[in-house]
Amino acid sequence: MSTHLDLALEIIAAAREKAEEINVPMVIAVVDAGGNLVAQQRMDGALLVSIDISLN
Repeated sequence: MSTHLDLALEIIAAAREKAEEINVPMVIAVVDAGGNLVAQQRMDGALLVSIDISLN
């Protein structure tokens, strides 16, 4: 059975693949229906300010 975390990690993997394809390092955040963080990942080279931006 999948968990919210498993799904969030799949979403991050897909987003990361696209970011690598377009050569743009990103911070990727996945939140639940209430806006609470489930998972977040910062790619090498992504701007630190992107951490806050990804959550807002």
